[in-house]
Amino acid sequence: MGYRARSTTIRRPAAGEVAVSRGKVMGVIPADRVTVAHPQEVTALQERVRNTVLKRYAPATIPLDELATAVFAVELEPTSVWSRSELRTHKQAINALATRFDELVPGLREALRDSYLSSRAVGGAWSA
Repeated sequence: MGYRARSTTIRRPAAGEVAVSRGKVMGVIPADRVTVAHPQEVTALQERVRNTVLKRYAPATIPLDELATAVFAVELEPTSVWSRSELRTHKQAINALATRFDELVPGLREALRDSYLSSRAVGGAWSA
């Protein structure tokens, strides 16, 4: 099954399209709330990522930008696109995409993951 190229592009958001407000959960735990002006664009991007896996395209037929988007979503914030159950169900297809990405851009996935994880609090502490 071959991948069909899409004519969609990801555009950089203009000022005011994404807002981050700081608050507290249960009045104690610091938390950020992200609000987007066009949630339908977020939903469309989530569907593109999901379809890259669900339609089981051959990894070699997927354009690098689509492949990177799918791999990074799983690597960094999987619950923004997948449930834990879905990650287990589609593990083989997700791993095939990651392997293909690593062939095209060796070391980038690991470096990005390490960078992302190092920016989070470690050792069980709350991030601020």
